[in-house]
Amino acid sequence: MLKNYFVLFYRNLRRQKLFSGVNLIGLTMGIVSTLVIYLYVRDNLNHDRFHTNADRIYRVNQTNIWNENDPRQLARTGPGVVDALKAELPEIEKITSIHTAGNFLVSYENPSQKVIAYDQENVLAAESNFFSMFSFQMMKGNSKSCLLRPQSVVITESTARKYFGDEEPLGKLLELSTHQNSQAFEVTGVIKDTPGNSYIDFDMLLSMNSFPKVKENSWSWIWTQLETFVLIDKNADIADVRAKLGSIPPKYAETTLQKAMNMSFNEYLKTGKSWELYLQPLTQIHLYSDNVIGNSNIVGNLKIVYALACSAIFILLLSCINFVNLSIAQFTRRIKEAGIRKVLGIGGKELVFGYFIEAFLFCLFALGIALTFTKIVLPWFSQLTGKTLEMNLGRDTGLAMLMIFLLFIMSILSGSLPAFFLKAFRPIEAIKGKLSGGKKGKGVRDGLVVLQFTVSIVLIICTAIVFQQLNFLYEKDLGFNKENLLVIDHVDRVGSGAAFTNEISNIPGVLNTSFCAQFPLRMGNDAFRPENSGDKDFILNFAAADENYLSTLGVQLSIGNDFDLDNPKADGVILNETAVKTLGWEMDESVIGRIIDYPNEFTKFEVIGVVRDYHFSLLEKQVEPMAIFNINSKVYSPKKFALVRIAPQNGKTWASIFDSLKTIWKEHMGDLPFKYEFIDQTFAAKLQSKQQFGNSLLVMAGLALLIACLGLLGMIIYTLELRTKEIGTRKILGASILNILILISRGYTKLVIVAFVIGAPLSYWLVQQWLQDFGNRITPSIWVFALAGVGTLLFSFLVTGYHSVKAAVTNPIEALKDE
Repeated sequence: MLKNYFVLFYRNLRRQKLFSGVNLIGLTMGIVSTLVIYLYVRDNLNHDRFHTNADRIYRVNQTNIWNENDPRQLARTGPGVVDALKAELPEIEKITSIHTAGNFLVSYENPSQKVIAYDQENVLAAESNFFSMFSFQMMKGNSKSCLLRPQSVVITESTARKYFGDEEPLGKLLELSTHQNSQAFEVTGVIKDTPGNSYIDFDMLLSMNSFPKVKENSWSWIWTQLETFVLIDKNADIADVRAKLGSIPPKYAETTLQKAMNMSFNEYLKTGKSWELYLQPLTQIHLYSDNVIGNSNIVGNLKIVYALACSAIFILLLSCINFVNLSIAQFTRRIKEAGIRKVLGIGGKELVFGYFIEAFLFCLFALGIALTFTKIVLPWFSQLTGKTLEMNLGRDTGLAMLMIFLLFIMSILSGSLPAFFLKAFRPIEAIKGKLSGGKKGKGVRDGLVVLQFTVSIVLIICTAIVFQQLNFLYEKDLGFNKENLLVIDHVDRVGSGAAFTNEISNIPGVLNTSFCAQFPLRMGNDAFRPENSGDKDFILNFAAADENYLSTLGVQLSIGNDFDLDNPKADGVILNETAVKTLGWEMDESVIGRIIDYPNEFTKFEVIGVVRDYHFSLLEKQVEPMAIFNINSKVYSPKKFALVRIAPQNGKTWASIFDSLKTIWKEHMGDLPFKYEFIDQTFAAKLQSKQQFGNSLLVMAGLALLIACLGLLGMIIYTLELRTKEIGTRKILGASILNILILISRGYTKLVIVAFVIGAPLSYWLVQQWLQDFGNRITPSIWVFALAGVGTLLFSFLVTGYHSVKAAVTNPIEALKDE
């Protein structure tokens, strides 16, 4: 019996080449997109689940104590929180902290006395019990003791190869330098490179004991430089643990408040502020941190994951709809076959089973082709999304189960309705040709076509608006000229940063330079206190720079004066317009001379000017309050940079300028790596994740439209076959080619219009949810919706036009010939 089903499947495949091809392409594309998006979604959802006790590890967050108007949580806590948690929560099995140590110049002199040096990023510091909580694979060294001693460092395998090549790394000394000092660290361990789905990511892990400042601030709750993680006892009730957190800040934070602010905890609360602790599961940090700031690593976006997952599900559904639609359309072709089989004694159940077997075999065939194509497109999609995705059916039981699930779901979806239509008919009438399956299933087919084009139109509109928003951000006037603006790092290591910057300004092609401690996208942030505000702090983003900073950026003053080389006025400050408005001050000359306190350094700053607003932070956000202090002021500015404005040049002149920059750098800093970045590229990089989402959505929209049009193509061809004699008769009675074209396309045009009426408002609602994440956003244009609808309609005409015209110009005599 099964052999007969295989034979029938093969015969139908050969007999219906066009319909089989359309179905096969549609199902293959649906499966490929589902597999690829499944791997992407799983990678995001499985972040940090590789740790043995991942479900019991929590990060301790707190109220954003630095901005009372910000409802988000702060991922950083002070060292004093650790002792308080140990004392008050017996449910804690282990507690450990990590510290973002910053970047270092790391060098190693190999046996041949060659110095290998890199500007090393991705460096963390951790407590000695770090590896007892987190399951990073130790390749060399002792995980229990590798971080016990000061000046100990654990490195990844790729970092070991970078510095030591084939040498044994354990026991080797690496020189780690900052602008302040230089220390030798002993390599005490080597771990396997951190997985791509790990929130805690590092190339070097230093022992926390190497940083005396952490111990010096062990009492502090406001030195918020640590991320603290706890391992909760498996028998503990997490709701009870969270309830106990509420009593900890009043009991333990008061010492810090008395010492730093000379106030009790109750007095602190009376100022309108709050101070609470929260527990965030480690496995939720990656996708559920929209309300958390201060993360040490980039986190994901749950909306993007959901959007791509839904897109893949809909594309698979469209593929199944194609199968169902075309199968129902072929009802009249197979109804005589089914009638004869019924007369010969085959029951209805056997007919249904046989059709399900055919659908199963077809889906199995498509699945085999899809697996091959998935392996081909996966590297490209990984690059598109910035992920490292792999497919291994042998080791991945979850993926294998998905394959089986997809196979059965597609078979059921694709085979159920056609099987129902083939079962519910009378065999004698079928053999006589008195049944018209096409009319019988027309309502269902039309509904499925509407669903296909609704999904396609929604994806097209959403994709268009995503790219419109991204284009708006790319082209938005930032308030300063970001083009040809270069930043040179590590100028704090130069003997005289100001002299170095001045020397650069003499290079032909360099228009302007500035010696600064911050610049757009890398600003400082601290609490200040405006005059007459009592004890109420005001959060200001800030930059510390010389008198050439604003002119190098290309920003104009609204009121007052810039810093003066002859009279630098180290206690002067320039505010942006948003800061003045936020403080409630008048935007006029009366702002000049007003005072802002800097409580951390017990320093007062006098306002000397107001600068026009410009975007110095992420483009998703509105312009925030900002101040520019003199480079010699007491605001915290450990790093220094050279900001360089270069005139537009051709390639050869650019190369000459860079050679001059490197020569001057080498004269001052020898073999220290010359590190630089372009501001425009940095701004573009900040939008990379959203660009990746847009590109992924574009692919999905293209697939959805293609599958829908393939289905429509099959339906048009089948309809033309059914109406061949009708078209011939109409031509004999005087119908023109245009009349025939209108007759053929009128029904499907109505379906596309219905799909647009449903899809347009749905897509508008969806994009509004996405646009809420942007402080600077577009208003979706009605033309986007109109062009999506008209474009879909024209594309459907284009796909089906050839066969419609062919039917319209066919000789009516040929059409009316009897079979």
